[in-house]
Amino acid sequence: MSSPDDPFAALERAAERQASEEKAMKAVVGARAKLVLTNKPAAAFFASLALRLDLSVDWTTPTMATDGRTLFVNPDWCNGLTVDERVGVICHEIMHLVLSHQCRRAGRDAERWNEAADLGVNQIVAQAGFVLPQSRLMPGEGKYAKFPKEKSAEEYYSMLGEPQGGEPDEQGKDGGGGKSSDPGGCGEVRDAKDPADAREQQAKWEVAVAQAEQASKGRGDLPGGLARLVGQVLHPAADWKDILREFVSSQAKNDYSWSHPNRRHIAEGVYLPGMRNLELGEIIIAVDTSGSVGEKELAVFGSEVEAILGAFACSATILYHDCEITKVEEWNSADGPLVLNPVGGGGTDHRPIFEYLERENRSPACVVALTDLETTFPAVAPDVAVLWAVTGGKTTAPFGRVVQVSSSN
Repeated sequence: MSSPDDPFAALERAAERQASEEKAMKAVVGARAKLVLTNKPAAAFFASLALRLDLSVDWTTPTMATDGRTLFVNPDWCNGLTVDERVGVICHEIMHLVLSHQCRRAGRDAERWNEAADLGVNQIVAQAGFVLPQSRLMPGEGKYAKFPKEKSAEEYYSMLGEPQGGEPDEQGKDGGGGKSSDPGGCGEVRDAKDPADAREQQAKWEVAVAQAEQASKGRGDLPGGLARLVGQVLHPAADWKDILREFVSSQAKNDYSWSHPNRRHIAEGVYLPGMRNLELGEIIIAVDTSGSVGEKELAVFGSEVEAILGAFACSATILYHDCEITKVEEWNSADGPLVLNPVGGGGTDHRPIFEYLERENRSPACVVALTDLETTFPAVAPDVAVLWAVTGGKTTAPFGRVVQVSSSN
């Protein structure tokens, strides 16, 4: 029997460890390649997203894990899986990111959060035709026999109840006290590193999911459950007014000003710069005049834009258009109510809007386009934030953000 301090035994263990790592990395790369080469829409969807993650060996995680940027792999565990199980686990980890589970824990117990998130993820992965390890958690089975399907991680977390015997873990990497945050043995999800990282990741993965959906269309339709969740990610049920307000407000910048000192500290004889809003700048409002946007939508939309812009020192340029710009109006909050009076008709083309901005050397804070999206888009996405305020049933655009506008809410 070799001594623990035997240098030859240590070298042998290091060599075995390295061999296991190399085998695991090769196996994970092979599993991703299988997704790329499988001629099914779900495989194309997951392949597009899996290739966005860096790969890293991590002997501290019991299985696999992801934080939205990296796929961490325990080599020995990975090498014990079948090829199909490795593919399934990668899809499992990707689904956590599609649903932004790395950004949504909000102080909940990490182990219980992973358990709840797995219950939401695994049913979708299985429905899409992928194989998961036998340890996987599934609503309707075993101790979860009474759990309904198609619920969110938050809903499953409530059904599980709060963990017993300790405070919720705040670290995000394990369940506290060294216990695993992967009770289902299919791979865990770790928190984004901070709130700013979470916001960045949510935006990045929303774009990535949209691109993956497009990539999958060449091979057919996504399975029902996966298609439904992707639709919810790309087009969340939210009040369009809230989305419009958030979109416009996000273009405003805050800064510190010595001319507006922080009043909270003046009484103490301490002068510190105060936070103030800079001018939002120019907003371009493009109004589709093809006849598809009704008077009620125009009135409600105009009223909401007026209320939002009234909170900022800004101006708005309104471009009425069909296949070309038919009318240009300038408006600011001192001009009174914003009343949209469209001029034009016929087909719709949004290329003249962005050609106008380039020709006139305009650099607006953002463009808000009221349209039914039955239009022609520029071949190249413009270098400006765009919100498509859509009337009608279309829900996708090649760039920008889409929100459904209704005159009834």
